[in-house]
Amino acid sequence: MVGKTALIIVDIQNDFCEGGSLAVPGSQKVINQVNQIRQNHHFDVIIATKDYHPANHISFAASHPGEKAFTNLTLPNGKVQELWPIHCAAGTSGSDFHKDLVIQPSDQIILKGQDVNIDSYSGFGSQGEDTGLLQYLKQQEVSTVYCVGLAYDFCVGSTAIDSAKNGFKTYLVEDATGSISDESVKSMQKRFEEFGDKIVLINSHQIQI
Repeated sequence: MVGKTALIIVDIQNDFCEGGSLAVPGSQKVINQVNQIRQNHHFDVIIATKDYHPANHISFAASHPGEKAFTNLTLPNGKVQELWPIHCAAGTSGSDFHKDLVIQPSDQIILKGQDVNIDSYSGFGSQGEDTGLLQYLKQQEVSTVYCVGLAYDFCVGSTAIDSAKNGFKTYLVEDATGSISDESVKSMQKRFEEFGDKIVLINSHQIQI
């Protein structure tokens, strides 16, 4: 039996869009492209992830007195933490999906980054945080995953990597993502290399379902 296909829409939230506290360049174009993709193709499963952080989340520069956003901090446990402006705090309008993003009642919503001490870029969770995404994909008998959203060089790329690690055929739709910097894009693409053909970079016109 051929497994099902899933579209994972990563973090298209107000704080990552134009006017947000951590806006990704070109976010409106990404929203339009994602809406077009779901209109033009039939995915068996559609999932939308949300960063959903407590107010004192470890990734917020404001949680570390004297530290600045867009720098790295070595924590007492030796882990290097990237620091960001406050973003997608639980219950704030910044954590809401952008008003132009098409979300249907049948879409599965996955929350991540809810543990104050864990910064989960991946929709699957990180460092012990389990978002329930893997279990849901297995329950739905998904074998192929398409990743889109914000941002390519952090949460979309990390979600694609975890998808491949968990055995799913994984496509990252490059023209349906936005990125923060050329440097971090190159770093993410370097990480993709170890997965060979398990992660395939495509554009939306190459989606064949």
